[in-house]
Amino acid sequence: MNIPAKNLQLQRGLGFVGLIFIFAVCAVVLLLGMKLVPVYLELFAVKKVIAAMAQSEDVKSGTVTEIRKSFDRRAAIDNIQALVGTDLEITKDAGETVVTATWQQRVALFTGYTLLVDFSVSSKDG
Repeated sequence: MNIPAKNLQLQRGLGFVGLIFIFAVCAVVLLLGMKLVPVYLELFAVKKVIAAMAQSEDVKSGTVTEIRKSFDRRAAIDNIQALVGTDLEITKDAGETVVTATWQQRVALFTGYTLLVDFSVSSKDG
């Protein structure tokens, strides 16, 4: 059985350079994931703490200082290091206490390259 040369050229497959390129792209995606997962886990911890604070009676009727101390206690339990109680913005909206946290985190990706991620969490969001 004789296979024409035209059909062989269409079935060349993946070359070594293409394989190296695919590995490089996968390595960059994996590196980004490993660097960003801890940052987003901390975001979810902050959301959990602020949501729990929004349901708490001592926060609803407490002073600003008490609310900040409450956040610091809860943050210590959940190992939140990006924020402290003094970083919170505490306001009253229609008689309801609203706790808002806004912060930035820098993630070093490579030498000379840093990713800046902005976060904002509020007890009013849900």
